[in-house]
Amino acid sequence: MNKLSKITNIALASVMSAGIANAFGYFKGYGMYDMMGRRSYGLFAGFGIVVLIAILFLFVFWLWMLVDCLKRDFKKDYDKIVWVLVLIFLHILGAIVYYFIVKTAGAKKIEKKK
Repeated sequence: MNKLSKITNIALASVMSAGIANAFGYFKGYGMYDMMGRRSYGLFAGFGIVVLIAILFLFVFWLWMLVDCLKRDFKKDYDKIVWVLVLIFLHILGAIVYYFIVKTAGAKKIEKKK
């Protein structure tokens, strides 16, 4: 990493940690960590970080299910097309359905063969 990216990472980490600390009430009252004099801005900043982490997790889960679907061999050719369309159009809901219907069912069949 070059020097500029290290400085940027340190600055972002300090701002995020201050927002999280403010969200949990570490800084009381008005101060330099209140955004434009508004109380409890840190609560929203901390909640925003949690939401971003959850969205990132759900996106990675959806991508994992899509890649699994594309790599998996189905008995019928149109099954793969249907599952890809379900995953694309239903996003997270489609990924959850795919996980419980196809992914876990495939794992159970492999365990039964052993």
